[in-house]
Amino acid sequence: MTAPSEIPSRRPPARPATRRRDALELETLRGPARLERSPHGHLELQPRPTPEALATYYREAFYQQDHASYLSDKQAQRDYWDAIWSIRRELMEAVLAPTARRLLDVGCGGGFLLDHFRTHGWSVTGIEPSPSAVAWARDQLGLEVVQGELLDLEPPGSEDPAAFDAIHCAQVLEHVLDPVACVERIASLLRPGGVAFIEIPNDFSVLQEVARARLDKPAWWVAPGIHLNYFDGDSLPRLLARQGLEEIDRIASFPMELFLLMGDDYVGRPEVGRTCHAKRMAFETAMIEGGRRETLARLYRSLAAAGMGRTLGLLVRKEG
Repeated sequence: MTAPSEIPSRRPPARPATRRRDALELETLRGPARLERSPHGHLELQPRPTPEALATYYREAFYQQDHASYLSDKQAQRDYWDAIWSIRRELMEAVLAPTARRLLDVGCGGGFLLDHFRTHGWSVTGIEPSPSAVAWARDQLGLEVVQGELLDLEPPGSEDPAAFDAIHCAQVLEHVLDPVACVERIASLLRPGGVAFIEIPNDFSVLQEVARARLDKPAWWVAPGIHLNYFDGDSLPRLLARQGLEEIDRIASFPMELFLLMGDDYVGRPEVGRTCHAKRMAFETAMIEGGRRETLARLYRSLAAAGMGRTLGLLVRKEG
């Protein structure tokens, strides 16, 4: 196993300026959509769903209907995901004290990442709105998971033993009505010097825009009614910094749009998308099992600096 010190954290290089528009009217796979620039710099879907409709969807339909096989698929792919999560865990461990091992996973799903961290000696807690996912985490994995939303958690004092050393929040901020309040709550739940790994879809990326223009596609990554917020590598770190969360590293994930530009058109074709995902998994598994995990991490840091990669993950540290 690669030692934590072999995946060092580092500040990201300066990035080129990006074009910014205050409003976008787009065609998507789900029909037309309007996005407006928020005062915080990210794009927001308009109009917004009601809080009641959103809560009902994630409580009753997200896993039960739209992602019915997600939990079983994730379980079947555990070896792969454990290898990917080990990179994130080691990034956190490299900047935390050896005794700082209390983790909260926001939107933890079936608890698979929590189980990975627990296996490596961490004390773990999750919060998840879906009762079916919570039941999986509790019954299948024996995990401590709270059913609810992040804003349901009352912030302890920063020196309180209930505060967390680390928070993992992957692909959550795009789904919530108030991402600013969620970031504020993450900061309040962390101890001074604690870290958070925040991952977002890397939407409106270089590769997406090239593929959309070259292949005459709609903005397939915009998901009206599901993804309400669209951050990028500039707006997210600014929002985090306002809450005293300093970026210390950033890392992308595999740039799935490469498949589009090489002839594998997965837009609106789930069966092609599954084949592309399997190829991506095969590449990353070969790199990790071949002892090249640090090389893979360096590649994904470089992609993040270039604005590429299907997702963007920021490692941030709370001041103090």
